[in-house]
Amino acid sequence: MSTLHNYFVKPSDVIAFWLIPVLIVAFPVLSPGGVTESFAPQTDPPGECRVLSEGGDISFPFDIFRGDIRFQCEVNGHKVHMLLDDGYMWDELLFWGSPRIDSLGFEYDGSIEVGGGSADADKIVSMTASGITVRLPDVEFTDQRAVITPASSGTSSMWSGSDGQISAMLFKHFVVDINFDNMMITLIRPESFEYHGEGAEVAWKPMGFGPWCIPATLDLADGRKISLPLLMDLGYNDQLQLWSGKENHIYPPEKALPAGLGRNIQGIPTSGYVGRLPQIDIGGYEIKNLLAAYVSPEDSKQATTEAMIGLGLLSRFNLIFDCSRQRLIIAPNSRFDDAFDYDMSGLSTRKSPDGFLAIVRVYDNSPASDAGLMMGDTVISINGRPAIDFDSFELDSLLQQEGKTIKLIARRDGREWEVSLILRKLI
Repeated sequence: MSTLHNYFVKPSDVIAFWLIPVLIVAFPVLSPGGVTESFAPQTDPPGECRVLSEGGDISFPFDIFRGDIRFQCEVNGHKVHMLLDDGYMWDELLFWGSPRIDSLGFEYDGSIEVGGGSADADKIVSMTASGITVRLPDVEFTDQRAVITPASSGTSSMWSGSDGQISAMLFKHFVVDINFDNMMITLIRPESFEYHGEGAEVAWKPMGFGPWCIPATLDLADGRKISLPLLMDLGYNDQLQLWSGKENHIYPPEKALPAGLGRNIQGIPTSGYVGRLPQIDIGGYEIKNLLAAYVSPEDSKQATTEAMIGLGLLSRFNLIFDCSRQRLIIAPNSRFDDAFDYDMSGLSTRKSPDGFLAIVRVYDNSPASDAGLMMGDTVISINGRPAIDFDSFELDSLLQQEGKTIKLIARRDGREWEVSLILRKLI
């Protein structure tokens, strides 16, 4: 049995977690033919892979759903929506337990502990299954293994709109080209891949405890320039996360805003700040004035790295993941120069048991504080729509539009009134 731990990953009100293999179970795998030593992956690709067409590359569409890369495929003959995640390059598929997943016909053959702490009470016993077939256009993956969380864990509601995650099954069998301009993923056989574009090649290497990383240079607000590896995670929705108070003594800039940076699977929050990083250099490309989440030193103690890059920044490049040669090829896309925006209302909210949004923080000198809103107030509606209908991703997008007027119905001590917020930048 393996033990899997989780870390805080997402600065939003949506609970999220990484599954980090600490003790790897040696599942038997069969590697596909045609791989030579010059581009052999560090470990054998999981299961078997069979290309079904006579043509060359294999392409299929994806969308960005609630901040994640999502695509459709077939699992044991049933259509499902899966997320693509490379945070911890584990060979198994991951499914959110639900009656829908029960209908896929998995043959459960064991159990595994999924959790976020050392105590037994912090862990969730999940099921394992094998002999799974996954089909994408013109390619079929067989003899795949999976971890399935129990329906009682609530993970299916955390990632509502998807059925699970795929990681190494794609990255270890193919070179994976993710193009955010045409919203297509292309799978290329490693032995036939040659890059002739104008993008930059950066080293993409395992860190030794599960994740893979790329090198970067950061210009900090205190004037220092430091180089360090960035843990890569397509499943982290925002731009950059920095763990404060570790080896390089990275701390939030003076004008950073205090913020809740997410919760783990047990609902335990992590805290920190959101602030501007003057510049980051990746592969010779300079990205300026980006947003970064700075995890508090207390919550940084368990972290085994200092920095993580997420899809919020990675999606400004078209990406080619070449696992077999341990490299990532990046080329700026049409979103490269877009501004990095943050909440412009001054409100931090959380869904409450009564079906509304409870205000848990109001920033000073913000539209919300100017309007007299206070912590403990309740938001009933937003622009005439029930507040509870907004998920955190949709609400974030709405409240990042500079100059836009947002009309709220608020409640305090049984009294309701209308509030107008004119959004403006706070950081």
